[in-house]
Amino acid sequence: MGDRAYVPVSKLVPVAAARAANRGGGGAPRSAPPSMLPGRVPPPPTYRTKPTQAPPRRRRSGRGWCCACCLWLTLVGVGLVFLGAIAAGVFYVMYHPQLPSFAVTSIRLAALNVSDSDAVTSHIEYTVTARNPNDKIAFAYGDIAAAFSADGADVGDGTVPGFLHPAGNTTVIKGSASATAATIDPFQADILRSKKSHAMSVEMDSKVGFQFGRFKSKHINVRVLCAGFTAGLAKNTPSPPSIVVAAAPAPIRSLVRASSGGRTTTTTTDAKCNLRVKIWIWTF
Repeated sequence: MGDRAYVPVSKLVPVAAARAANRGGGGAPRSAPPSMLPGRVPPPPTYRTKPTQAPPRRRRSGRGWCCACCLWLTLVGVGLVFLGAIAAGVFYVMYHPQLPSFAVTSIRLAALNVSDSDAVTSHIEYTVTARNPNDKIAFAYGDIAAAFSADGADVGDGTVPGFLHPAGNTTVIKGSASATAATIDPFQADILRSKKSHAMSVEMDSKVGFQFGRFKSKHINVRVLCAGFTAGLAKNTPSPPSIVVAAAPAPIRSLVRASSGGRTTTTTTDAKCNLRVKIWIWTF
């Protein structure tokens, strides 16, 4: 038999003995802990379990309340508009409302003087025919303010008292307008001096409410614009303003009185009047 070389085998030292040797201050080398020895897997780390807590309640922010309020207000507004549309449809089917019509039936230019300082002094007498085509709706007018223009220049203002316009009735309104030393544009003053017959127009403003049965609405602003008629200077005694209620509908035509050589003549023209209704900032 041959001789074999002797290979020293390292003997594993128990962990407890190694720790005791290390504490005793011996010179033996310090061995690695068991978890660090080759071929051994370290144990998983241990975690301390936290006690379960209920999640905190979320508080509703002010922005959420704002959105909810806006949504409800929008729904309420849409509902009110829908109900208003239904009510308007029922009212239209039951009463068939129509706007009143107006026409300037006569005008008399009693005085029109333009001074060298471009000041106008005038006196105008006029008649306006108002017709209510409704069968069940009456109109209540407030005071009517009329402003006359001749060739684009303001030549007189006047006011007629308000009145009640019954259903299916035609009312003839007589009034007057005047101006006392009212300064106008020099160019317009030259035009008034150079002409004997003037293109006239009138703008009437009032407040009107409608009535049917016992119901009375609030008053709204209305404006009546009449144009397309002419007038010349006349020399007749002016008549006092008044309001006459006609029993039967009168024809809507304009009668313009003009002067020619000191004699008064009557001609017929078409004075077109447009009614505009103004509710707050909207005009129809």
